[in-house]
Amino acid sequence: MRLAEALRVTPRRTVAFIGAGGKSTALARLAAELAPDGPVVLTTTAKLSLSQAALAESHLIVQDASSLSALPRLLEEHRSVLITRGVARGEPKWLGLDLSSLEALKRSSAMAGAPLLIEADGGRGRSLKAPASHEPVIPPFADLVVPVAGVDAVGMPLDDAWVHRSERAAELLMLRPGTLVEVEHVAALLGSPEGGLQGIPPGAEVRVLLNKADTPERLEAGRSIARFVMANARIQAAVVAAVNQDIPVKEVYGRVAGIVLAAGASRRLQQPKQLVRWRGKPLVWHAAWAALEGGLSPVVVVGGSEGEGVRAALKDLPVLYVANPDWNLGQSTSVRVGLRACGPGVEAAAFLLADTPFVTDRLLRALVTEYRRTLTPIVAPRVLDRWANPVLFDRSTFPALVELQGDKGGRAIFDRFRIAGIHWDESITIDVDTPEDLVRLRTME
Repeated sequence: MRLAEALRVTPRRTVAFIGAGGKSTALARLAAELAPDGPVVLTTTAKLSLSQAALAESHLIVQDASSLSALPRLLEEHRSVLITRGVARGEPKWLGLDLSSLEALKRSSAMAGAPLLIEADGGRGRSLKAPASHEPVIPPFADLVVPVAGVDAVGMPLDDAWVHRSERAAELLMLRPGTLVEVEHVAALLGSPEGGLQGIPPGAEVRVLLNKADTPERLEAGRSIARFVMANARIQAAVVAAVNQDIPVKEVYGRVAGIVLAAGASRRLQQPKQLVRWRGKPLVWHAAWAALEGGLSPVVVVGGSEGEGVRAALKDLPVLYVANPDWNLGQSTSVRVGLRACGPGVEAAAFLLADTPFVTDRLLRALVTEYRRTLTPIVAPRVLDRWANPVLFDRSTFPALVELQGDKGGRAIFDRFRIAGIHWDESITIDVDTPEDLVRLRTME
């Protein structure tokens, strides 16, 4: 997976990289990925070593905002342009831009349809960092901030060789200097309002980059850190990567919601199938339980025709029940209600039907694992030569889903997005639509 896909960098976004552990390498990788599709603008609010002029095809040195007049011409001639001030006095580094110049650069980048990539912090080549009170320097208009950490610091001492401002890091983590760094420590530092989250504009999306996952051991450390940081609601996603490799991104961790569709009237069955008891529990309970055990969060259950019964059936489960007053207008209305109930913090949503008792947490975890590895817009089970339920949809598909009308579900958009399939057995296709289906299900208790 490309870094641009994992970070969801699109034209006109302003992306600020902070922390330590490979910011410049990530910037260079991102610029190389994006440049074939359009212009890219890079800059810094900190300082860059002189060699980092090679981050882009062209380098424009400015004194103030008025010096940016040459940028449009450079973007016509080059796919990527780095903008800095001149060399620091007594130090072999390029100076960063002030806020006035950054605001002008933002306008120029947007007019050119270019993302603006900013190195907004200094890390001294270390793998971790605790910021000083004046750091990082993130412009208030940044809409994506990427705190970076090197997972190679796990197992190493909390000292200046591995951690920039190690004494400050030890203070934040309440550890003794020299303590061996564990995955929990990296996660805590990244998630601290005085650490990895310091100075981030309130409206900016936060996607953590866990870099240097270039061995099996470091990959596992990155996975563990990602799981820990995703407990922090301020963080949208965690990207486990080795940005200097040909395939830079290994996995992306984000919240995947579970939406159980349980609003229908079960006309052919002539009784509410959501409430049919099987193995001692209503079918809708089994669907919600599978979603919870599969690690989906939040789990939303959309009710309609049998709302009170469905709500009562779920009273012992930590799920969100939402009523769909328009359930009789078709499945599309429940899709909309479910998505809106998930909130803005989810990266994807898996839709489950209330009457498929052999859909297990194992299947849901398999769907999430495939999605985490590829970020494919749609991930679904494949039974023989047919698509089956449940289906996982990336957030890029949500606008198409909410536009559905009538008795249409997610399959109506299958021809508009890439789909990844995972092969599964036929048991997951067993549902309860007719009295005959119910008789068959009873034989399987």
